[in-house]
Amino acid sequence: MNRKILLIDDDRDVLDAYARNLKNSFDVVTALGSAEAIKLIKAHGDFAVVITDYKMPDMDGLALLTIVKKFAPNSIRVMITGHPEMDVAIDAVNQGNVFRFLTKPYPVSRMIRVLNECVDEFNSEMNN
Repeated sequence: MNRKILLIDDDRDVLDAYARNLKNSFDVVTALGSAEAIKLIKAHGDFAVVITDYKMPDMDGLALLTIVKKFAPNSIRVMITGHPEMDVAIDAVNQGNVFRFLTKPYPVSRMIRVLNECVDEFNSEMNN
């Protein structure tokens, strides 16, 4: 079962906190910004879940997930943001085929539950 998750944010402290809280449940890889994420996806496109922040300086999460969809079409895509806007959520679902749209702060216990759902969805799709 693939439990490999790529976490993307432009804040190293946020990434480190996610990694600390999720490392016992998942195989966590982090990327500081979209450029690093794209390199990792091109090199190791076997992530079960790709979860990204929406607002980042080099590329927003929606544009990034559109690229992710091209290089890792089977990865389950999740958007997380501290600035929820309805039009962003709608675009994320429609353009990026986002499985879940989460708002910060998101409790770790709920994030683990959502990521488990994502991993199950990914593995179910890969076995069909």
